[in-house]
Amino acid sequence: MREFVFTVEYEKGADEVMDLFIENPDLHSKTMAVHATNESMWRLDRITGPTEALEEFDAVVERVTLCNEVIGMCGAPVVEWNYEMLSSTSNGRIVYSCREEGEGVQSIPYVAAKHIGDGLMMQAERRGKQYQWRLLIDDDDTVGEIYEEVNDGLSEGLSLSVQRISEPECWLEEGFDSDVLPPEQQAALEAAVEFGYYESPRRNTVKEISEKLGIPNSTLQYRLTRAEAWLAREFVTDTLGTEVEHRVDPDELEVSA
Repeated sequence: MREFVFTVEYEKGADEVMDLFIENPDLHSKTMAVHATNESMWRLDRITGPTEALEEFDAVVERVTLCNEVIGMCGAPVVEWNYEMLSSTSNGRIVYSCREEGEGVQSIPYVAAKHIGDGLMMQAERRGKQYQWRLLIDDDDTVGEIYEEVNDGLSEGLSLSVQRISEPECWLEEGFDSDVLPPEQQAALEAAVEFGYYESPRRNTVKEISEKLGIPNSTLQYRLTRAEAWLAREFVTDTLGTEVEHRVDPDELEVSA
C-alpha cells in the first residue's frame, strides 16, 4: 500500500466555510471517519476552536447551499445534504453529514471511491487556508488518475499540491492525542515549526512569528510555553504532525493510457 498525501489550498473569498478557518487560525477540523461510494458520501468531523469561531461555524453550515469543506471540496449545488450536530461544547463540535453526489466532480471522497473502489481509507484535516487529505492506495496509476480529476474539478480560487507518495506513515504511528492540547496551543506550535522557530539557526523569532499571525507577542509566547510544558510532561519526541515536506511535481504523477 502507498500513502498519497495532498492539499487543497483556498484563497480568501473562494468558499464561505473555508473563510472561517482563514479568519480564525485557531479553528481546526479533523475527520473521525469518512466513507464514500459512487453515489454518496458520509463522514464525521471534529471541529475545535474558540467559542466565537464555532458559533460562526454553526451559523454558516445552517445556511450554506453549496457543498463546502464540511462535506466536500467544490462549489457545486448540493443535491441532497443531511447533517446533524452530534456533540456541541464551548470549544468543540462533532458533526455527522451525509450527501448524495450529483453530476461531475462533487467531492474528493467521491473521486477517491470511484478510482479506488472497495477498501477505500481516507483521513483529512483542515486548518487556515489548507485542507489536507491522506489516502491509502495500492496502485500507483490510481494516484495520477485521482490527481488529474481533482485538479481539473477545482473551482476558481483553489489550488492543489502533493506532499507525499510513499510508504504509509501516519496510519502506523501510535502517536498521541493532540486534541488534549487546546487548539490555540496546537496552532502556536504548528506555526513555530512552519516558520523555523525550532531550527538552528532560527529563521524567525517569537516576535516575528506573532507579527505574521497578527497576535500579540506575549500571547504567542504564553501559548508556546504552555504547549512545550505539556509536550515535556507527555515525553513526546515527535512534533504535532506538522509536515514540512517538499511538494511533488505533478509531472511525476503518471496516468496510464
